[in-house]
Amino acid sequence: MSIYLSKPSNITITDTSIEDLYNYLYWDHRIYDLRSKEDYIRGHICRAHNMHPLPIITADVIADIDAEIDNDYGRAEQPSEVIIYTGDKAHYDDHQLQLKILNSLLCYLFSSNNPSKKSLKQIHILTDGYENFHSIFPFLCSDNIYYTECSQLVWPSYIMPNLYLGSAMCRNETIISMLKITHIMSFSDYPEKRIQSKNTKTLHWQISDSLSTKLLSVFPSAVEWISKAVNDDKGTVLVHCDQGVSRSASVVIAYLLHSNCNFSTVDSALNHVKSKRSVIRPNESFLQQLEEYSSTISTKNDSVEPKKEDFTVW
Repeated sequence: MSIYLSKPSNITITDTSIEDLYNYLYWDHRIYDLRSKEDYIRGHICRAHNMHPLPIITADVIADIDAEIDNDYGRAEQPSEVIIYTGDKAHYDDHQLQLKILNSLLCYLFSSNNPSKKSLKQIHILTDGYENFHSIFPFLCSDNIYYTECSQLVWPSYIMPNLYLGSAMCRNETIISMLKITHIMSFSDYPEKRIQSKNTKTLHWQISDSLSTKLLSVFPSAVEWISKAVNDDKGTVLVHCDQGVSRSASVVIAYLLHSNCNFSTVDSALNHVKSKRSVIRPNESFLQQLEEYSSTISTKNDSVEPKKEDFTVW
């Protein structure tokens, strides 16, 4: 979708997918629901605030909404990125609503009504609309009976179909149930934390996030386990460590290198995972070990070209 409006060159406007919006929900973003007040009250996405442009939307109205968000979530949340969405897949009329909102939003951000001078860097537009988001993640919409509980949880990041990456806080029975998680791989300094679900298979490594940890020896068996879970068992995998930043992220990167022909270098796999979970930061040793692992894959490919799993990259 192309949107034409006058804007500062440092602000980008992009389409975003349902899965990426799911990933954005708990990371320093503001979400504006452009539907009518009645539709918003009937149901809306978690953390979204209503900003319908009719009969008129002004900088003052946006300032009031901005203050409401500050009141709900605290001033620490800076709107460096915002997300807007309408109802179903966007049509011409929806584009016009989006243009009105975008222009008003930009006017507000650069006006005297914005005393904090919060800087906007990117605007994401959910092209598939609220109804399609609701069909995939109903529990993160306000009309769902589990909404109150689900809106307070820390959810793992969607990496690609059937694969999530998160922290130990994501090892939650509700999350496991809602995302239909069938397999959990975990990394920790401590023994595995047991889960109640009898239908979930688990694999745990008691290893630390240390420069001396030999994660390279773990990659082959971890990658094989994830591949079997996704392809043979047709399951959905959650990979986590304590924070979902270093150990588990490194293993997910290794999996992409081995299993997906879209990622031929560590940088390409790292950038993809970082685009889905911006907080990841594998330690320096793990990055070096990933380079070694990538080299072994390249060496094998030079002799015998294996069949790789060609997943769609979101």
